[in-house]
Amino acid sequence: MAKAALDDLKVVEYAEMVSGPMCGKMFADLGAEVIKIEPPGCGDEARRHPPYPGDEPHPEKSAFFGYLNTGKKSVTLDPATASGAEIFRKLVADADVLIENYPVGHLARLGLGYDALSAINPKLVMASISPFGQTGPYRDWQGTDLIAWAMSLTGYNTPTLVDDGERENPLRAPGHPAEMMGAANAAAAAMVALAARDATGRGQWIDAPCWQATANTAKLEMAAYSYVGIPFSRLRANVQVGLEPLPCRDGYIYTLWAAEAHWRALKQLLGNPPELDNEIFDDLAGRHENDDILRTLIRGELAKHDMDYLVTEGQRLGLTIGPVHTVEQAANHPHLAAREAFVDIAHPMAGTIRMPRTLVRMTATPPESRRAPMLGEHNGEIFARLGIEAGAQAGLRAAGVI
Repeated sequence: MAKAALDDLKVVEYAEMVSGPMCGKMFADLGAEVIKIEPPGCGDEARRHPPYPGDEPHPEKSAFFGYLNTGKKSVTLDPATASGAEIFRKLVADADVLIENYPVGHLARLGLGYDALSAINPKLVMASISPFGQTGPYRDWQGTDLIAWAMSLTGYNTPTLVDDGERENPLRAPGHPAEMMGAANAAAAAMVALAARDATGRGQWIDAPCWQATANTAKLEMAAYSYVGIPFSRLRANVQVGLEPLPCRDGYIYTLWAAEAHWRALKQLLGNPPELDNEIFDDLAGRHENDDILRTLIRGELAKHDMDYLVTEGQRLGLTIGPVHTVEQAANHPHLAAREAFVDIAHPMAGTIRMPRTLVRMTATPPESRRAPMLGEHNGEIFARLGIEAGAQAGLRAAGVI
């Protein structure tokens, strides 16, 4: 088997739900040993989130947890106890990276903040993922993925549309996009910090707020606002045409017709209807000015055709066009199948679950998708490595420390 890209790294993950575990997953899928610390008894909150096989809840069968924690080792530990804090320090003493996403100041209150841990392990890279960051007036605010999304401008810029084109309330994206972006930022920054450590011999503390990670996706709008003072993404007269899903006979498509080449291709795709040959549509300024008329005409023409025809023929004509897929269509798409984008992972309790494969391909050090751990599955292995013998482990278990 090929060497994994990160198989020389030890990562400790003290995190629950999405942002921290997703960050740890990126390291685990690339071969790092990721030791996941879970609360004794109950484990990561994600274990109590569906879906479950047969819709029967069980902490070892959550596909939500299973996806976020592939390839990790699970230990149970309560760092709020004196003995648990001491074990935590031992785990971190030779770790390369610590990932945490608990409320700001939580680890410091346990005597396990960055300053204390870096005194034990000066090479430690610690990534703290939070809703609003470790500093600033909102550092102690309670935050969720939805709040970070809404506050970052991206929610404002994804309004609903009704049939007459009027804009309604802002939308949220499905899943956990803000926390996923925060996780990706933290993982990338941690890799950069590890490279810097190779040069300096010292680690550092990474502050990765999910709000800013999401706001960064709207930087074009922020720049435009600084010029004209208008939130242009919400105003029809100030956006390029064709920026929302348009209905066809059996679904929806996205397409653009601002560029002249695209406009010509779109007309050809639709059979060159005479209504679109009006001189008021001959240039971009005219199409902007008469967008309400043009959009109505285009919607009427699209409704005459199936999605597959529009996308396939449109692409052949050089038109920027794509389908709006349902989950079922995306999951069974032949392009993703050809790229082996999904992998079947067997779990001793949950059975076999199909999950998205690691998002990148690497020719020399290919990522590997492995199952998520059961709660405390690796207690014996990891704690024995720390010099805690079986009898002592039993005492710690009885005391609720592990």
